[in-house]
Amino acid sequence: MVIKSKLVRDAESLLEAAKVYDVEGADKRSRLDLIARLDALREGLEDPVEKMFSQITNYSQTAAVNTLLQLKVFHSIPREGSITAKELAVIVNVDLEVLTRLMRILTATNIFRSVAEDTYAHTKFSLVYIDDVATDFFTLCVDEVAPAAHRLPEYMSTHDSAGILNPRTSPFAWHNDREGKNFYECLLEWPERLQRFNIAMTTQEAALPVLGMFPFATLPASIDTSDPERAFIVDVAGGRGQSLLQITREIEESGVTGIGRAILEDRERVLDAIPADALPGVEKVPIDFFTPQPIKNAHVYYLRRIMHNWQDREAIVILSHIAEAMAPDSRLLIGEMVVPEVPKTGYEGLDMTVYWMDMCMLVIGGKERSEKEFKAILDSAGLRLVKIWWSQLGSQTVLECQLKE
Repeated sequence: MVIKSKLVRDAESLLEAAKVYDVEGADKRSRLDLIARLDALREGLEDPVEKMFSQITNYSQTAAVNTLLQLKVFHSIPREGSITAKELAVIVNVDLEVLTRLMRILTATNIFRSVAEDTYAHTKFSLVYIDDVATDFFTLCVDEVAPAAHRLPEYMSTHDSAGILNPRTSPFAWHNDREGKNFYECLLEWPERLQRFNIAMTTQEAALPVLGMFPFATLPASIDTSDPERAFIVDVAGGRGQSLLQITREIEESGVTGIGRAILEDRERVLDAIPADALPGVEKVPIDFFTPQPIKNAHVYYLRRIMHNWQDREAIVILSHIAEAMAPDSRLLIGEMVVPEVPKTGYEGLDMTVYWMDMCMLVIGGKERSEKEFKAILDSAGLRLVKIWWSQLGSQTVLECQLKE
């Protein structure tokens, strides 16, 4: 009776939420909240053994998707209408039986639609692999991270567990017979894999919000801009400057002009690849962030999606060099995901990205951090956390930091 009443309550809660859900205009958080209610209802019905084997379903689905992407099957199915397995097998030059067996798990899980026996059509869940640049990041995770992740039990049986926290003895380095090198040094040995990584990172970074958290437009009013030589903002390891452009544009669109020097820092070869007219008014300064920060006393130092690439020891070195360059009134803004101290469950609108991303970083030698873990590395670098500015759409944040008093 207790189980039944909970099931009824969960169903009623789902129904009430569905009645007010705006299908056309709902934001991500509202959608995740409704999905969480669906999951709660499913969990009440699901047998534990069924849940166990659902992981095999997920694994099988991922393997089939990645294989069929490589075979160009997704692109060979017409966007409108359908195609038979026999026709498709000829186009992609794959054995008919092999093709139909790979397609089974994907029609059963609604990635593709089976419109008749051995006849397939696209759904929105298959077209996304063709139309969305997120596919680059998906295949990177599956091809580069997953093979090493699947060998984690073997890694743990042959290494001290603390070795996983050393970027030079990461599961990725071990899996690729490159122990002694970190993930990025490994990639430098494989130009094709490095190029693929860079493409995937560009598309992934573009998908994560820069704005909508910290109020960048309010910065000019809160600082003393009387010294024209003092840098306004330094984007440390800012890549091609996409984030810096978004920030300066938001400030300018608020009606503020002449904000002062905007500086983009990265490795020299990254900066040299940027077209001369791509960043008007932005100074470019080559750096190695494991060495002293060359721009002193800037009003704002900005680090986006850098800390998660490194374990604590390396992260503290990077932060310490910035702290040593900061003035008492300087601010450091860190754009990163923050892992909840206690994993969210139930009706809280769970965004799983931060959790699977942390697993990826564990494999390659990096780390997603909780608020407590951020405070620890900031403190070790002579900094303090002032405030976390949260996104309304997930775990992405901006951490506002200053020198310790």
